[in-house]
Amino acid sequence: LLPENKLAKQRAGGTWSELFDYDWVQNRYPVVGLVIWYLFISVLGLAVYPIIRLAMPGLADKGYPLSRVLGLVLFGYLAWLAGSVDIPYTRLTIAAIFGLLILVGALLAYYQRVELRQEWQTRRSYFLLAESLFLAFFVFDLIIRLGNPDLWHPAKGGERPMDFSYFNAVIKSTVFPPYDPWFAGGHINYYYYGFVLVGTPVKLLGIVPSIAYNFILPTLFAMVGICAFSLGWNLVKSNALNLSRERASDDDDRPDSLDIGLIAGLSASALTLLLGNLGTLQLIYQKLQELGAMGKFSWEPTISIFQRWSWALRGFIMTLQGSSLPIGYGDWYWNPSRVVPPLGGNEITEFPLFTFIYSDLHAHMIAIPLALLAVSWALSIVAGRAKWRNPLAAALGLVIGGLIIGVFYPTNLSDAYTYLLLGIIAIGYAIFRYLEGASLFRRIGLALGAVILLYLLSQGLYEPYHAWYSQAYSAIDPWKGPFTPIGSYLTHWGAFLFILVSWMTWETREWMAATPASALGKLKPYSLLIEGALVVFALALLLLAYLKIRIGWIALPLAVWAAILLLRPGLSDAKRFVLFLVGTGLLITIVVELVVVSGDIGRQNTIFKFYMQAWLLLAISAGAAFAWTLRAFFKWLPGWRLFWQTAIIFLISGAALFTITGAAGKVRDRWIVEAPRTFDSMTYMQYAMYDDYGRRLDLSEDYRAIRWMQDNVPGSPVIVEANCPEYRWCTRFTVYTGLPGVVGWNWHQRQQRVFTASWVEGRVADVGDFYNSIDVISAREFLERYNVRYIVVGQLEHAAYTPEGIAKFERFEGELWREVYRDGQTAIYEVNQ
Repeated sequence: LLPENKLAKQRAGGTWSELFDYDWVQNRYPVVGLVIWYLFISVLGLAVYPIIRLAMPGLADKGYPLSRVLGLVLFGYLAWLAGSVDIPYTRLTIAAIFGLLILVGALLAYYQRVELRQEWQTRRSYFLLAESLFLAFFVFDLIIRLGNPDLWHPAKGGERPMDFSYFNAVIKSTVFPPYDPWFAGGHINYYYYGFVLVGTPVKLLGIVPSIAYNFILPTLFAMVGICAFSLGWNLVKSNALNLSRERASDDDDRPDSLDIGLIAGLSASALTLLLGNLGTLQLIYQKLQELGAMGKFSWEPTISIFQRWSWALRGFIMTLQGSSLPIGYGDWYWNPSRVVPPLGGNEITEFPLFTFIYSDLHAHMIAIPLALLAVSWALSIVAGRAKWRNPLAAALGLVIGGLIIGVFYPTNLSDAYTYLLLGIIAIGYAIFRYLEGASLFRRIGLALGAVILLYLLSQGLYEPYHAWYSQAYSAIDPWKGPFTPIGSYLTHWGAFLFILVSWMTWETREWMAATPASALGKLKPYSLLIEGALVVFALALLLLAYLKIRIGWIALPLAVWAAILLLRPGLSDAKRFVLFLVGTGLLITIVVELVVVSGDIGRQNTIFKFYMQAWLLLAISAGAAFAWTLRAFFKWLPGWRLFWQTAIIFLISGAALFTITGAAGKVRDRWIVEAPRTFDSMTYMQYAMYDDYGRRLDLSEDYRAIRWMQDNVPGSPVIVEANCPEYRWCTRFTVYTGLPGVVGWNWHQRQQRVFTASWVEGRVADVGDFYNSIDVISAREFLERYNVRYIVVGQLEHAAYTPEGIAKFERFEGELWREVYRDGQTAIYEVNQ
């Protein structure tokens, strides 16, 4: 629980309208707000670009596409750090921090003025290309947002209510940690930091959060797309990364018309963000089975594949005869994120395009561009080849690295382990291998020192968060099944694996062709080690087979293959980096078959959190591998070229099916179809009727009451409203105002407060007793216990609780509370002090 001094500072905040006035031009005319938002994010990126040039000098594009993401990280961090040491997190403080970043950026730009001027003269087309791509990605997702801008859906509302409630609470907070809107008197014991990163610009610009929500999602989408493009571009264009004995011969065979950097960048963007898995093909196949089975369809693995083909064939014939496939609008984007059969594991096979189409502003969404930024930093360290002659650049690079690597712990905890390991290996490798003129022991010492310093920075820079956060789910348990079927695995990873296997096959062929048979004699001193490795590999395969983890027969050999290719003499650092990402991504997909995070729902969160990491690593790798494969493509025999072209067209087309059907399905899967398409994600409420507790509720009453509360309630006083199970309409006032309620979603609060879960259960019971009770003494005790200031009595409360209990609010009006708002059946009471 927050101490009293923290609570007092939180309550010192102003009303919603003082922060986000609906009558301000950026809110009255959201298109103007959109332009202001876009320009602000762009200016922030430009201010940070001189910093990123110094901190990540090894990148061929100097990190320009990454500048907006790093700008968001630096801007949010400084504002958060100020709030964490009790400097008020207000618009004035945030404006001062923005001014500071502009000043620092200007000074560093002047320091690098000669290089920047030359860069603009020689590489202007690349900068314009990066800006054009960012705008294209932004507009793409913005169109989807305009097609379905609503913040909630009764069947597929997801976790937007929790996300938006926490987002609003973070913005309204004046010190950190932010107060918990779903546990009055407490702070958010959850990785809330992502809301700080995206919320700080919103607070400064004064854009209403329900409007800003539909600005933030396209911005994150564009950041992911452009970061992926930068990674693909750098992997094939960086001279430092691609120095190797193989490079000259590769370049000689490349057609002059093939812009390998552009192909790699666009491929990495497409595979990371614009394409889905092959789940749409699986969806059609499954629905054909359901249609053909005529009520006998089952997910049981005992049903033979021949039976399934028979059902599908019958279903296909029935469609030709006029029957419709039983696919709803929501199925087109939902089902491909659940490609594993529902046999008890609750697996979520999510990927970035689904994440953005589904549109939960969840921690893992905000972490995606940060993850690509972390991979880019690691790549820049390897590309820098430890030539840090500039002490300022070396120090800045380490600090920026610590800031980037450390961001995952408070943003999306599961990512912290993977990207910390990646950063440590990158900096250790770069120093150990490329530190010029240093002895072996000195290189080892400096590498260890840099690794330790990076770790300490990643932890120390976010110490205020560590001091307040209580981690509950840190243990792992063995997973005993059900396991991922091979068909589901290939459905999710098939496109990536085909591209990577094609490239790795060619790399192996080239290695063998360049290695005379006599060179094998050099391996004789290592024969015992090689034999031991083969035994370990065989035992690992047998263990996976014994455990019935069938995907091990695919993932483990490919991971070992990637590890062997790492040993190829003369291999470029770019290819070594990609092979390391490939091996890491594949091992992640094996690990989630072996273990599960304790307390998970089956392995729901384990799969979807770590599959997302594997997706990013494999997508970036496949983007570069695709470009390298195209460069080699013209050396192949015609038959192989035809096979590869046919397969890649089929796989990419299958993945693109999700892009089309998923986006269209989301736009058409709107709850209130007659609601206007505006940027304001709250607008739908004015047109919505919702059925719950046996009654039809007019949500326009709630909309007007919420707006009144936004405009008239200062600070962060405690409110009480109806409580019901997750994913329903309850706790709507805490969602849309960010004001602290007595208790929010029961299960989610128990997850976040596992050590005091009984307190949550007690509050849920207390809320029900308060509304149902006719005893004025117990009502007074409840209000005093939780320091409640405002009581919501709307249509939902009338439906959820007893008429006798609801009647007390009018009966004791003026004695315990006074009515301050009334609209139809909706009233808001202020508790007498």
